[in-house]
Amino acid sequence: MKPSTSQKIGSALFAIGAVYMLGLGWLYSWWVVPEANQFGNSALPGFLGFVWGLSVPLGTFIVAIGAALIARVERRVFWLLILLLLVFTAWRIVGTTDKMIPALFGIGGGLITLFFIGSVWNWAKTRPSLTGVARTGSDLGMVGYIFFVVAAWDLCGIFGMGNYVLRPELADKFSVPLSSTINSASGVNILLALGWAFTFFGQLISRRAQAVDPQAAKVPQMAAAE
Repeated sequence: MKPSTSQKIGSALFAIGAVYMLGLGWLYSWWVVPEANQFGNSALPGFLGFVWGLSVPLGTFIVAIGAALIARVERRVFWLLILLLLVFTAWRIVGTTDKMIPALFGIGGGLITLFFIGSVWNWAKTRPSLTGVARTGSDLGMVGYIFFVVAAWDLCGIFGMGNYVLRPELADKFSVPLSSTINSASGVNILLALGWAFTFFGQLISRRAQAVDPQAAKVPQMAAAE
């Protein structure tokens, strides 16, 4: 099928967003971060620093909007993404809060845990209805959830009890070594990378299973309602 005009625009936006994220957000960071470590924020002055700071957050939405056009989503979904982009960008510019609010982290951690439990429960209920390779794709996605939630837990140990990055006076009081924080941060980075890897390959396998057998990845209505 020949791509429509909107799909062509979507492909261009997807490419622009991907280059923005990879070019500025990842590749350019190899040069700018060492400069910032030496000269502070002056290493990225003015507009350049602003554009670099939004490279991954803004690039994420550009990629998603491009993908939405490629997928020919409904208008309401498309404009919802645009609205989310505007709200998210404004939030990033304004910021959240400069005050330590323990309840914010506590509630957030509880929600992450509940959503994880719910996601794994949904996986357990829908997996029996899948067949063959589609099951493998679903399994990989579930493993990705595990890595994500463990990474979230370890982030709590970095910011709060354990390494006390957000409470430097406690880090000094309990003589928390920098090596502990580096070890934890390195572990979180690996967990997040693994989480995304399992999620990606799970989706890729499920997509290929759907292409081979359109019924393989479909969940019967009766099973989904149980």
